Amino acid sequence: MHLLFMVLFLFSFILAQGETVKQEAESLEEELLRIQVSLEEMEKKYQLRIDELQEKIEKLEKGEIKGEEKDELEALLKEAEEVASQERERSKGTETKIFIGGQRQQQSLNPNISLTGDLIGHFTSAIEEHIENNHSDLEGRKFLLREAEFHIISNLDPYTRAKFFLGVPGLGSLHVGEAYMEWLNLPFNIALKVGKYRTQFGVLNRWHEHGLPQVDRPKVLEKFLGGEGLAGIGTAANILLPKLWAHVNELDVEVIYGGDGVSFTNEGSKQWVGICHLKNYYDLTSNAYLELGLSGAYGHYNTEANLRSMLGGIDLTYKWGPAGRSKYRTLEFRNEFIFGNREDNGNSYGWYSYIKNKLNASWWIGIRFDYTQLPNSQDEQIMGISPHLTFWQSEFVFIRLQYSYFDLSNGRNDYRVMLQSVWSMGPHKHEAY
Repeated sequence: MHLLFMVLFLFSFILAQGETVKQEAESLEEELLRIQVSLEEMEKKYQLRIDELQEKIEKLEKGEIKGEEKDELEALLKEAEEVASQERERSKGTETKIFIGGQRQQQSLNPNISLTGDLIGHFTSAIEEHIENNHSDLEGRKFLLREAEFHIISNLDPYTRAKFFLGVPGLGSLHVGEAYMEWLNLPFNIALKVGKYRTQFGVLNRWHEHGLPQVDRPKVLEKFLGGEGLAGIGTAANILLPKLWAHVNELDVEVIYGGDGVSFTNEGSKQWVGICHLKNYYDLTSNAYLELGLSGAYGHYNTEANLRSMLGGIDLTYKWGPAGRSKYRTLEFRNEFIFGNREDNGNSYGWYSYIKNKLNASWWIGIRFDYTQLPNSQDEQIMGISPHLTFWQSEFVFIRLQYSYFDLSNGRNDYRVMLQSVWSMGPHKHEAY
């Protein structure tokens, strides 16, 4: 009996709820119909008003509008102007005014000019008769301004760029280090360069002295390419090749007039030197890459005897820098091997290898190993080791301390302590190669 009563109660409750839902649905439907009717009425009213305004505009354009309507429109315009004036006065205190004059645009045509200073404190055990065999400017116990260098760089137009590097050694006179113009983004991924420039033989020959990873150039570069490096006046082409066996293949072909005075003569009429460099770039991981380069150079080293000279080179660079953390941690391992052949003097070779590690945002520590024969005498050799410590105060200033020990084949040993300070003023910072 109780069970039957509960069933009847539930059935009645469900019927009542269903009736309630039905009533709410009908009420909602009626409300939607009323809203729809209201919207239609509003649309009609606005359309009528739009038609009236359109008619007035047409009459105004034809000059047929009545005087009182014209006065009404003028009053509305005056009121709008007053409101706009009030808004301008209200925002006058916080408004930023920008003045543009045609004469200011001329600044965009001015080149970027900067200055870099390279100061060396050099202390060595070398003596005078020993210095002559070493062929190095960094000898003796002294402070010297190795060079103050002016950098003038400008985009001439969307297709060309010019660079001038004017150097002033501490004990010398103003000279042109580099002065060249580049055509960029030419068809077939080619860039051309004309003027005086440092050649792309290997890696470090291209670098200016203030941008070197150590205080001095590796001995093999100094002995085979001269203290100033292989540079001259000529033309060069940089070609981004289609992807071959590496992720990026890049070829540099250069012809210059004026050798280094060591492997290639810088006197007489046969100062022409041809240089090529093939770079192969491999992405190893998202944090590391490998770069393998092959170099070659051909010219004369003795014009009177018409004797030819050839150089070959291999460079290998491994660099690791964790993504997003390379400002604080980076490891660089670089090697270059140079092989030389002179027509009447046989073969000679040399190499260097260095590794440097970034400890944090400011400090680098590294070490370089040197070995080289002399191009004109395979019996004379130099071996050396050079640990160094660099503090980057900012991207414009760094200080470097380096100790070098060299074992010479003539039985003498040479140690050096070098303190370097490099600073840069202006947008140049340090040349990127």
